[in-house]
Amino acid sequence: MTNAQQSLRSTKIAISVFVILLVLCLTPVAALGVSGAKYTGSIAPGGSDTHMVTISIGADEQATDVMAEVEGFGQNPDGIYMPLDPVNDLNPYSARSFITLDNSTIHLAPGIPQSITASINLPQNVGPGGRYAIINIRSLPGPGTSLSTAINVPVFITVTGTTPFETGSILGIDTGAITIGQPITITTTFKNTGNYHYYGASNEVTVTDSNGSFIANVSTTPMVYAIIPGNTVQFVAQPNVQNLQPGTYSVESQVLLGGQVLDENKTTFTVQTNYIPPATESSITVTPGSSATLLSPDGRYSVSFPQGSVLSNVVVTLGPYSKDELSPAPSGAKLGASSFEITGLSGLLNKDASVKVKYSSDDLTAANGDASQLKLSYWDVVQSQWVVLPTQVNTKDMTLTATTNHLSIWAVMVSSPTSLSPTQASVPGVLNILALAATAIIVSGIARLRK
Repeated sequence: MTNAQQSLRSTKIAISVFVILLVLCLTPVAALGVSGAKYTGSIAPGGSDTHMVTISIGADEQATDVMAEVEGFGQNPDGIYMPLDPVNDLNPYSARSFITLDNSTIHLAPGIPQSITASINLPQNVGPGGRYAIINIRSLPGPGTSLSTAINVPVFITVTGTTPFETGSILGIDTGAITIGQPITITTTFKNTGNYHYYGASNEVTVTDSNGSFIANVSTTPMVYAIIPGNTVQFVAQPNVQNLQPGTYSVESQVLLGGQVLDENKTTFTVQTNYIPPATESSITVTPGSSATLLSPDGRYSVSFPQGSVLSNVVVTLGPYSKDELSPAPSGAKLGASSFEITGLSGLLNKDASVKVKYSSDDLTAANGDASQLKLSYWDVVQSQWVVLPTQVNTKDMTLTATTNHLSIWAVMVSSPTSLSPTQASVPGVLNILALAATAIIVSGIARLRK
């Protein structure tokens, strides 16, 4: 047995022992059940209302303590609601200071619901529009676990007798880096400048050339979350842009609500070299008795399977994979511009396939013009690390070629000759395995409890 095989065998044993110990020692996290998980009401200035939230855990779960707090109403860039502590709750439309709870800490016994009542009291000079807060309810860590579950109860208050305004402003448009083989991503940052929340806002982006000629447009699906007044969200759109010649292009972004334009703005981006969009998906059926070649429609990527590479008929698909979704490069290396994914086989090939990539000028720029530094690499899911392969570089045809028995996520990597060999697993890779195993078990346990 080689040193590499012994190391891999030891790693697998260590992982198995770790997983067994984790299963034996892990205390399940109680899943909270909540009724009254949202408040929407109308209250006059100087008026009041109450809202009851009932909390419970399953009859077969461990008793737990629960804490409830009234916090500000924040949102992440995707619009997802998130609580804000008093220090960060600076929104003039906050209702946090108008809400009190009759109990902030309760003890939940299995199968016995408990209730918390929120009292809402608006001042006479509350102002027009809406007021907003989040009641954050979370279980407190108990013996044997440092984990907790949390539920956010959004509070939407309409101030009756006042006029709501639904307005908004585009704060910025970001086109990101224009990279060959990667999608053009337009991010529009938008703020609700009115005094009332609204659902269903969407973004429409149009790209034109320097002459004003149409290139592409795209519309996002309506946002499922309400945009709270004073809050800022982001719309992310990827227009289906085809090949672009070097030059300057314009982007017009509109944010709409029910067909009405809330705001619109423009920006430009520059293409330095011929832009090629991501490869579109293509598939072939690989059979045991024949060789086969899978080629992307643009001819940039190909995978050649020898006869006998599979043991039964397999449909193999080659498709785009965004660089933004790639894991970071290993130490001493950096990601190039090209990335793609090969799927269809859950295990390993019986015989190595040959992967060929036509590298782009952006890949070459990442290597400071030195094509010898470009390597093909794939993401090893089991080892949770990049594997940088010995790669043949053809500078005349601008191609990279490597052999592999893995179908996975692939990327062009800028790497020195001392890159990891395919059989070596680094210590960080092993630690990543342990972390992934722990996370998988915890998530699986929580999912089972919630079911």
